[in-house]
Amino acid sequence: MILVLGSTGKIGRELVPALLDKGARVRALTRDPSRARVDPRAEVVAGDLDAFDPALLDGVERVFVLTSGHGSDGLAQERAVSKAAGGVHLVKLSTTGVHFGQTDPVSLVHAAAEQAVRDAGPDWTILRPGTFMDNRFAWLHAVRGDGVIRVPEGDPASALVHVRDIAEVAATVLTTDGHAGRTYPITGGEALTTRQQVEILGDALGRRLTYVEEPEADARARMLGYGWPASSVDGLFELKRQSAGNEEIVFDTARELLGRAPLTFADWAREHTATFA
Repeated sequence: MILVLGSTGKIGRELVPALLDKGARVRALTRDPSRARVDPRAEVVAGDLDAFDPALLDGVERVFVLTSGHGSDGLAQERAVSKAAGGVHLVKLSTTGVHFGQTDPVSLVHAAAEQAVRDAGPDWTILRPGTFMDNRFAWLHAVRGDGVIRVPEGDPASALVHVRDIAEVAATVLTTDGHAGRTYPITGGEALTTRQQVEILGDALGRRLTYVEEPEADARARMLGYGWPASSVDGLFELKRQSAGNEEIVFDTARELLGRAPLTFADWAREHTATFA
């Protein structure tokens, strides 16, 4: 039995069926089973990570550790799950920012959560994906509108990774042996500039999209105008500053563990043409 946290999120939606297809039994944790869209082959259970119930671990051999962002403190949630899990093998979803020793807010929280997982022992595996291709859904309104994609000056090139590849790596680690004590950075197979990403998305949509760089002050004002908290905006820009030069590094983890090339950004763009139309 594998307990999956974040079963209805970007990774969880891909991970649960991938595990079931491999013959695993899955207990999918969600805050509201009545509203959750989870593969019907899974056992769907209600749970609040702010008050984690150790009974959710009954019969569980491995846990996929990913907090959803609900609740007041994701780090406290992961620490609570790790402490309750005891000798269960924990597979923690982290970020490549930890791999590179970044000190931006996102990376620091994941680094502390990684340590909680290691301390829980004895078996753990850390997955450190880079920037998700799904982050480009942030361009949705621009694409549907005037077709002008505005990005902050100096936005770094990135080896974007498809969430399906992350999920399939996680499914492999959760259902096969030999991964205890291992840390796996996960990226796509090529680094693309943001301009190249815009061009690829435009090609998939069959229309011309315009790439525009804007000063950081303008980008910050635009994000605050969306209602984002100032702390989140500051954290994003700090992450971008520290990840410049790191995001373009390609790791072969997906190819090595899955036996195939990682999915490309062109694959992702073609999959989501209807969403952007």
